[in-house]
Amino acid sequence: MSTLLLISDNEVLNSLYTVNLKVYTESDLVCYAKIDDAIDHITDPENEVSVVVCLDKIGREDAALIAYSSLLESGLFDIPFYVVGNRGELTEEMDILQDPFDLKNVIGTIAKRLGITAKDMASKSVPDYYPMPIRMFFSLQNVPCQTYIVHEGHFNLIFESGSPVWPKIKSYLDQKVTTLYVPSSMRFEFTKIVTKALREKTNTITRKSPQEEKLEIVQQGIETVAERLFEDEQITQEVIQLSSKCMNIMMDVIDKVPDLKDLIRDLTRNKSGFLYSHSIIAGYVANHVLDNIEWGGESHKEKLKFVLFFHDMHLTSVYKNHSDLEYEESLVFDERLSEEEKEVVISHAAKAAEAIKTYPKCPLGVDSIIRQHHGTTNGMGFATTYKDDISPLAKVLIISEAFTEKLLECLYSGEEVEVSTICSDLKEKYSKHTYVKIIKTLLTIKL
Repeated sequence: MSTLLLISDNEVLNSLYTVNLKVYTESDLVCYAKIDDAIDHITDPENEVSVVVCLDKIGREDAALIAYSSLLESGLFDIPFYVVGNRGELTEEMDILQDPFDLKNVIGTIAKRLGITAKDMASKSVPDYYPMPIRMFFSLQNVPCQTYIVHEGHFNLIFESGSPVWPKIKSYLDQKVTTLYVPSSMRFEFTKIVTKALREKTNTITRKSPQEEKLEIVQQGIETVAERLFEDEQITQEVIQLSSKCMNIMMDVIDKVPDLKDLIRDLTRNKSGFLYSHSIIAGYVANHVLDNIEWGGESHKEKLKFVLFFHDMHLTSVYKNHSDLEYEESLVFDERLSEEEKEVVISHAAKAAEAIKTYPKCPLGVDSIIRQHHGTTNGMGFATTYKDDISPLAKVLIISEAFTEKLLECLYSGEEVEVSTICSDLKEKYSKHTYVKIIKTLLTIKL
């Protein structure tokens, strides 16, 4: 087994690399926050080191330059050395990983150096059965492959290949089943079939279609596009067409619904999951803000539809395995989540921001808004204090999601919803003037 040495004082980065590099390269990872400790480890002849990954700076020290010089002085010329960050005064021979949170590039680069192919990584990371959200079956007439449900740790066959989906699928939804399983060897083909069927289904939706039907289609679309992005690692023409139609349907719902009560009722009837319901309600709230703040306009609403559709897409992989999960910020402390799932939660905004960059004709700045929608500038984790160094539309989404969570907390507990009380609570947490101005627009929102 290979051993990777990471020299870093960034706890988020350390956690991300430890989990992902171990899973995908089957390597042990030793981490040091102090350069002296790392150098002692490297130069100890008892220790085997396959690759060194080092931050360019730790505090005020040029960590990479110091560590690399020590490597050369010890005669360890053959150990691959990667610098995370900027080259600075480093030599041209040094390999640079400029974006430390571009995990695809980091994993791929190091795996290649270790002689591990993409095929090797895929075979190690995929189990025999692959989870698919139950709603991905809704647009199908017949299942394209054997389909299973998990019961007491066992995979039980519920559909033979070619079996009709309806009405049997509804019985599982009624039982609050959110995830079904297909053979991993069929996962790519399955999502392509669903994408095609769902695109055809969106063509039947008109402005006069029932709100519940529109909401259902959009939820299926988000889950299907999420699976395609994870598998294809790029936005294909099929995905673009499906995303575009679903985004327009979503905004049509938000524009036309008379009040929050009707929207929540329709989401409840559809048995929509928390992640989706939360996003749609927050979209309604954000739309209200943009209609009532002086700088809001149609260009901001155009950006909003992209943000709403893509911002939490990477969380679908976590929520499909835990149907009773709720508020995002509490997930990193939830014992039900694996370490890998917690890393997804931490980095989901950064990953979504990177994915949207490849979307053709995406409005300028959407990637930044998605990256900042939890108040951090790099898309990692959740802010504890909310500053002014993020975009105005990201602030609108932050307040809209916070208002949505307060609203849902009241509804779940059976308390009476008082908009003025919710707004007062929000002003305490988001006390800067730019946030308070957004909060004030919500005093007139229709429940």
